[in-house]
Amino acid sequence: MKKIIYIHNNYEPEQFPVSPDSEDRFYTYGFGSNFARNFKKYSDGFDVEMWRLDSFTDKYYEKTVQNVKFRIFPGFRIPKVGDFSLKFITELKKEVKKSHPLFFVSHTHYWLMYQIAFFFKSSPIVTSHHGDFSPYFRYKNRTGLRKIKDFIDICIEKLVMKNIDHFLVCDYNQIPYIQKVADKSKIDISSTGLNITNFPVVNKTDARDMLGWDHNKKYILYVGKLYNYKQPVEMVHIWQEVKKAIPETELIIIGNSLQDEFYEYVLNSGAIIIGRVLNKDLNIYYSASDVYLLVALRNDYFGGPGIAPLESLACNTPVVSYSMRNYIGNNISEIGEVPDTIEKYIEDAITVLKNPGKYSNMRNSIEMYYSYDKIAEKSRSIFDNLLKEYNIN
Repeated sequence: MKKIIYIHNNYEPEQFPVSPDSEDRFYTYGFGSNFARNFKKYSDGFDVEMWRLDSFTDKYYEKTVQNVKFRIFPGFRIPKVGDFSLKFITELKKEVKKSHPLFFVSHTHYWLMYQIAFFFKSSPIVTSHHGDFSPYFRYKNRTGLRKIKDFIDICIEKLVMKNIDHFLVCDYNQIPYIQKVADKSKIDISSTGLNITNFPVVNKTDARDMLGWDHNKKYILYVGKLYNYKQPVEMVHIWQEVKKAIPETELIIIGNSLQDEFYEYVLNSGAIIIGRVLNKDLNIYYSASDVYLLVALRNDYFGGPGIAPLESLACNTPVVSYSMRNYIGNNISEIGEVPDTIEKYIEDAITVLKNPGKYSNMRNSIEMYYSYDKIAEKSRSIFDNLLKEYNIN
């Protein structure tokens, strides 16, 4: 049976459990796990494993969850560099001799990916990008001693990136940086996808009744943290300008915490801050809102369309965001607006609020292009072609 090994590291130690837990989050948290489990669910004829290099756990762990074998290896971390483990590399080499797997590395510009590309250049390798910065971008935009590390990473990428067979990239702005070390034919715009069933549509009237929202008001929604990268100052400015044209407009913020850098600023603006809500209730907020707003105008934004905008669309609420330039469908005008300046954000938000009937096929579009089964289908096609190219049956 053809084998796919998904590989990632503990990139968020504050979120990963450090030992097995009753809900199996120790095994299933992170991009690599999501990719592996969803691919296995929708793909017959593949043996799927997920290997994690984790410098924050104390020993080796192994468990099968949702038909995916999880193998967790302890390692050591060099701060600002990466994670390493001789045992991890040695076991992968044994696996190559035994089963000739295809490797899927869940992050591109990490030293773990560099190691896989260096030690396993004779194996098929796919990597995915989720917003991490290319060393070329970092070198151009940073100063001081950090540029030394960026220069070293550039040299390494020139050496090893040629061994990567395919790049799944979430943001068009990332492609020029990948092209510095790889041919464009190896690059596809893609996404982690969305579990559509987790976001059932609720009738707007019913959703507002459930939340106690005013039926005569307009609601702009933002889901996420309030730190500088998310441009909360610009978001508040856009809302305040929209409010001049449509006075009954409110800005709703959920998913933040009291410790967020711009919490007080946004609170003092008059926006309605709700904070954390249960994932199972997110669809109610999306369904009750008139428009989802994500400001994504920074030159260091490489985050693709974003998960929250896709969730909003799955609930039939249109999106206003420059991030939607990365939408992989061909009907963007049906589902939202793609402003490239603050002025356009204001104009487009007003357009959506005044013309809700202009937007349609939002949920159908997400199901067509971003549902987990569609993402698995795309991955399967790439994997099959590479395995055939490497004469692996």
